[in-house]
Amino acid sequence: MIRVGRRVLGTRQINHLIRFEPVLDLIAQAAPHGGSVLDVGSGSHGITSLLGDGFQITVLDADFTDYGAATRMNAGADNRVMGDVRALPFADDSFDIVIAIDLLEHVPASDRVQAVSEICRVAARCVVIAFPSGEDAFAADRRLAEVLRAERGRVPPWLDEHLHNGFPERRQVAATASRFGSVAMIENQSIASHVRLIEAELRPVTGATLRLACHPLERLLASRRSRARRLATTILCHLRGRDQPPTYRAVVTVDKRSLRHDRQPTV
Repeated sequence: MIRVGRRVLGTRQINHLIRFEPVLDLIAQAAPHGGSVLDVGSGSHGITSLLGDGFQITVLDADFTDYGAATRMNAGADNRVMGDVRALPFADDSFDIVIAIDLLEHVPASDRVQAVSEICRVAARCVVIAFPSGEDAFAADRRLAEVLRAERGRVPPWLDEHLHNGFPERRQVAATASRFGSVAMIENQSIASHVRLIEAELRPVTGATLRLACHPLERLLASRRSRARRLATTILCHLRGRDQPPTYRAVVTVDKRSLRHDRQPTV
């Protein structure tokens, strides 16, 4: 029954769009005319279908099946590469933009400095790394896991990995990334909204309803019409609690061009 539902409704969920929307805005600012993008840890979907014309996209993951929920990669990616974020199979500065969205919490804590360094190394212009972080966010996921175990006797594999690995620290990620360029950080999604949404998406009735609602919202977000995108952005902003603190996710950006400018010799 679950597999049939996934085939009919798809595996894209609103929580994916909430993660992606601010990243799309950052990509548009960094590359308004397009460019090459590497999506590290994309899973079966990634951000591919939401990028407009002018982008050449490569997706990389160790497994594209979304813990068995997806049987194939979503159409639209130019290149698919099996690989490890700790040793990316690309030369320095291979892509204009490199993104990693909700990946670091699935990497062992001892390997995260290496993972962030690799993500930054292969970018030429800009890096965007989004990840859940903070004691409050981790406590919320721990409580969510307890509720799910009580109701269902199990937790989803992705949540189990969150609890096993722990969450990345903002300062550590920013400090590592700062070796490659100027760093900025924004907050994404209130913790309360994250818990409400995940609980709803994991329940059969509300989950199916939200998957159906996700389709038109995804089309709006991917639209070439600015009015449609603004409507999607407004809806997602409301659904993620207007990013009110305490927040669940941090989004770190790295401008590698700033470091190159600083290193230019003076005459």
